[in-house]
Amino acid sequence: MLSSKTVSILKSVVTQSKSSVRRISASTAIRSGAPINNLTRRQLFSVATRAMSEKYEYVAIIPDKADALERRVAVRAKHLENVKKMFADGTMVSGGVYMDGPVIEGTTPSFKGSVVNIIAESVEQVKEILSIDPYTVNDVWDWEKAQIFNFVCAVRKGKP
Repeated sequence: MLSSKTVSILKSVVTQSKSSVRRISASTAIRSGAPINNLTRRQLFSVATRAMSEKYEYVAIIPDKADALERRVAVRAKHLENVKKMFADGTMVSGGVYMDGPVIEGTTPSFKGSVVNIIAESVEQVKEILSIDPYTVNDVWDWEKAQIFNFVCAVRKGKP
């Protein structure tokens, strides 16, 4: 027998299903309390799995700690290796640094933090993904002040 919480979740998932056959057979079975046959169980599992594994885009704005410049510069190459992996596997859509002003050749830029766009299932998963980044591991990013939001991109162009 399914718990009431499971039934509630499945009702929601079934209602969101685009297949009227699934919606009728699965929701009727759930509402009536009748045993759920294997076909209906597979249909529910398929719809629920798709709904639970849906990924979204997030933007993470992570400032650097005030004393992090030396650490940032020291681990930047390792950070960029990690970024390349995330970009290649589709986890990261874009990323970069924000600063006080433009980069002037021959000077160290005034790094203030990072902005990254991550594809994930939740804010918690974004934090998990970024928790292994060299900037987190080496105490560059100030997670106390970090902000993570769902992000829907209206337009996107390649790097100028």
